[in-house]
Amino acid sequence: MATDDSRMTTRNTARSTTRSSAAPSVLAIGVVVALAVTVLAVRPDPSGGGSAPTVIPSPTASPTSSPSPSSTPRPTPKPSPSPSPTPTPSPTAVPTPVPTPVPSQPSGPPACEYLDVATAHTGYADWAISLLDTIYHLPATYAPGDLVDSATAGIKGGYLIRALIVEDLRAMAADARAAGAPIALVSGYRSHAQQEKTFAYWVSIGGYEEALRTSARPGHSEHQLGTVIDVTGEGGASPWEYADWGATPAGAWMAVNAWRYGFVMSYPTAAFDRTCYDYEPWHYRYVGRDLAAMIVGSGRTPREVIWELQ
Repeated sequence: MATDDSRMTTRNTARSTTRSSAAPSVLAIGVVVALAVTVLAVRPDPSGGGSAPTVIPSPTASPTSSPSPSSTPRPTPKPSPSPSPTPTPSPTAVPTPVPTPVPSQPSGPPACEYLDVATAHTGYADWAISLLDTIYHLPATYAPGDLVDSATAGIKGGYLIRALIVEDLRAMAADARAAGAPIALVSGYRSHAQQEKTFAYWVSIGGYEEALRTSARPGHSEHQLGTVIDVTGEGGASPWEYADWGATPAGAWMAVNAWRYGFVMSYPTAAFDRTCYDYEPWHYRYVGRDLAAMIVGSGRTPREVIWELQ
């Protein structure tokens, strides 16, 4: 009973303390109550009895209490995948038909090759447009019937030329002399047989490959036409013995004026890929005044222009 009185006294004291507190907080109240309960629970029996002390559970502790529903984390629901829209197929593009290009004819003569193709114009009246180069050639029997000595043109004799060039050659030689750059010939017409010897000579001098660049094979030489001349200065050496005969007074005059008389330089400088021969400032072919003016005015080589006239 003494134990019960003590409990009663402790409870009354706690209640008096609680009532006398001015506006205590909920937390303070809980602390006071918990302390009072703990003191009572562990105090030994003042009467010395052997009975175990009675433990009064704390009103704030509940071993079986469950956590608040609000404190339990809830899994975040996964969003449901949105159905992908079925792609609408794009219409297949229909290609625009492209016309097959028609191969065009080459704009110039073929590349330099060493072939033996008969030239298209072998008539004696075709002298102006007979194409002769490393590919095209004249027949071995080609020999004009109107050959005359070059002396008939008032120039150094001993060389054959066709009569049809005499008048213009005479006028050119006279004007060159008047200009202080008199000219002389070192070659005119050469037959097929003569060209064989000429080509063989240059092979012996520089070898076959070098001869191909500086001399024509038999049948391929323009000299066989009878309308071609090799020119040098009057009283001078052969033109191929100069470093550049075109730089001499006679050579420079010919380069500027020969076309006015119907003569064109067949193998101008820096034109090997178009003429197939090295630069020869002394080699002039007569094509007539009209065609000569057209060739010089075009800025192309005689071979390129004559090719278009085939």
